[in-house]
Amino acid sequence: MELLLDASLINWSRAQFAMTAMYHWLFVPLTLGLGMIMSIMETFYVKTGKEEWKNAAKFWMTIFGINFAIGVATGIILEFEFGTNWSNYSWFVGDIFGVPLAIEGILAFFMEATFISIMFFGWKKVGKNFHLASTWLTTLGATISALWILVANAWMQYPTGMEFNPDTVRNEMVDFWSILFSPVAINKFFHTVISGWVLGALFVMGISCWFLLNKREKDFALKSIRVSAIFGLISSLLLLYTGDGSAYNVAQ
Repeated sequence: MELLLDASLINWSRAQFAMTAMYHWLFVPLTLGLGMIMSIMETFYVKTGKEEWKNAAKFWMTIFGINFAIGVATGIILEFEFGTNWSNYSWFVGDIFGVPLAIEGILAFFMEATFISIMFFGWKKVGKNFHLASTWLTTLGATISALWILVANAWMQYPTGMEFNPDTVRNEMVDFWSILFSPVAINKFFHTVISGWVLGALFVMGISCWFLLNKREKDFALKSIRVSAIFGLISSLLLLYTGDGSAYNVAQ
């Protein structure tokens, strides 16, 4: 069968954007899940004072950092592609669509960028409690970042809080809160983030089981399995609830 290559601009734009989005999404859910698990482990370290919890938190923190860096790099490319690939769309709905993306950059991204440096390089420079707060704030920043991206995405599925201005021939925002708290946005946010938690739990459990099978770092592996199993079970139950809510919204 002969393959026909469609070289039109719109299809090339779709292909490039889809490829970037798929690559970006390989890393984001794992970042969200690992963020929670490493934060929980460091909390145990601060509460108990046991170095084993600190070492476990630092191990998963390293993998978190790799995923975080690649996720940020590909995410920045995606945001630029809104202007390069979909410039007419960005101009037509920029007053609405650009707001959550701008808030994500100003609020969430700067929060992550500030506290991740303390998290990685501040072990011997700040106190335990301040370092723990930095770890949780890094995880919170990543989660808030997902919130604003998903609010923008949800608005495309469920456009609300806008009016068409015939003078400028553009859609303009009239109700910010209806965009932020639309039923699609809320369900999409919780379902997406919690799915990242489940992925993080499965990832940690899988690597920990590999350590056990190879008879390496048994104490570290058992601690990681214990945390990821409980966290993953709770997240899975929450995932069922938010998934049902998302399906209901789609049906409506």
